[in-house]
Amino acid sequence: MRKYPVLTKEEREELKQMRKEADLSLPQIAEYMHCVPSRISDLERKKKGVDPDFLERLKKRYKLIIQYKNT
Repeated sequence: MRKYPVLTKEEREELKQMRKEADLSLPQIAEYMHCVPSRISDLERKKKGVDPDFLERLKKRYKLIIQYKNT
């Protein structure tokens, strides 16, 4: 099992802010990301490390949703 680094406080706050800007609940973004809500919650609360590829996909998803909502 790989050990991934946990996010910094700033990174966690950025993710949470992006989710709020996208107006998504934990279950909603988890469904989009094909994972369980606790995985997103753990990232935002510094419970577990994150695979860099998953993190990049998550940020891209937030940005797309935010961009769509602002058009």
